[in-house]
Amino acid sequence: MKNILMLFLALIMSFSVMAQQRRVTGVVTDQKDGSAIIGANVLEKGTSNGAVADVKGNFAINVSSTNPTLVIRSIGYKTVEISIGNQTSVRVALEEETSQLEEVVVVGYGTMKKSDLSGASVSVSEDKIKGSIITNLDQVFQGRAAGVTSVITSGAPGSSVSIRVRGQSTINANAEPLYVIDGVIVQGGGNSGASFGLGDALGNGSTSTISPLSTISPSDIVSMEILKDASATAIYGAQGSNGVVLITTKRGKAGEAKFTYEGMVGWQRQASRLDMMNLREFADFSNSVSAESNSQDSRPEFMDPTLLGVGTNWQDAIFQIAPMNQHQLSAQGGTETVRYYVSGSYLNQQGTIIGTKFNRYSFRSNLDAQLKKWLKLGLNAMYSNTNERIGLADSDEGIVKYSLMTPPDIPIYNLDGTYASVIREGYTRINPIAMALDEDILLGRKKLAGSIFAEINPYKTTRVAYRTRLRHWFVKRRTI
Repeated sequence: MKNILMLFLALIMSFSVMAQQRRVTGVVTDQKDGSAIIGANVLEKGTSNGAVADVKGNFAINVSSTNPTLVIRSIGYKTVEISIGNQTSVRVALEEETSQLEEVVVVGYGTMKKSDLSGASVSVSEDKIKGSIITNLDQVFQGRAAGVTSVITSGAPGSSVSIRVRGQSTINANAEPLYVIDGVIVQGGGNSGASFGLGDALGNGSTSTISPLSTISPSDIVSMEILKDASATAIYGAQGSNGVVLITTKRGKAGEAKFTYEGMVGWQRQASRLDMMNLREFADFSNSVSAESNSQDSRPEFMDPTLLGVGTNWQDAIFQIAPMNQHQLSAQGGTETVRYYVSGSYLNQQGTIIGTKFNRYSFRSNLDAQLKKWLKLGLNAMYSNTNERIGLADSDEGIVKYSLMTPPDIPIYNLDGTYASVIREGYTRINPIAMALDEDILLGRKKLAGSIFAEINPYKTTRVAYRTRLRHWFVKRRTI
């Protein structure tokens, strides 16, 4: 009898436990497009009961309380708590988490939290780029990127800027960073005239003064990330040892076609000049030298300097206030599945040294097509045409040095309109104006570059990308 009573009590207790537990099923989807969220965590609040959504977003969980609350979490989505009451089946739509997008930066192999890259990443936003007068892409870093050294190699229009992201790590080799535009590696740093077939016409040997990045319009850039840390640049291997500059160009947005015009007009001038002697001061100096050395070569025209004028200021003669203007017209738009961005720009920049100039025509087209929820195709294409008239400004035989060494008693022109020059015992002076205007060093470049890419997203947290690129250069040079 005692055994029968114990069995009866055990049955009652088991029925009580079974009555408290019940099975709840459901599906977890994306609120935006309704797609299943794979691997979402479902937990009964206050307990250790949990489940994970399968490839179709379905889950099943045994709840123990009479009025349970389910907590659903997934990476990239806001956490949701649902009180299910007496329901046995639920459908949960999760909203994407966008409040911390600014804390995410782009790296070579995807994205990383900015906290993980503390001190190793520098961002240059579109607002900083628009807020300054920039004609070349490598000028963006000047005064806008902390910890990045930017030095102008030449004052000529279209010239390069030397960038150091991780310091001067080498003496002989190139220490310029690696540039990656929309996932495609491009040549960075400057080139000498010799590398473009101009020989030593620029007088600076292997010094890098011609920028390959000057063919790209800065108005097409939406953001730039400068990566310094070795772990962030690991995907590029030895190429990224000097740092990596990731450049993202503008892309289309869903909606009606939006046309944008950006224009700029400005003037450039030399901020300072060297204080040189005028003709009266030069005559006094010449007379004092002759007197101290008892020279018989004193010049009679300098006997009374008060009768002389100021002479020729060769710095004022070779430098000018140089105008520049830049214009761009762009269009972007599309649908939720196909988006486009096209632009055309023109730049005309005169140099502060007379006779120098830089012209650029550039066109860009970016196309994105979301063929499936898990498949995206894209096309980036860019064509540019640049023409430069480069002056021989550098070296010991450059225009600037000749303008400083030519005495003020030599006029720019003879009475018959020809260029004046002087040949005296011991030295010969070439007219700097004649050098600037008559010696043609011309460089023309045509560049066609593009890439085709595909992105496959089999899961929300997994992305597989493939890119292929094409590039063609045509260089035209002429030296007279």
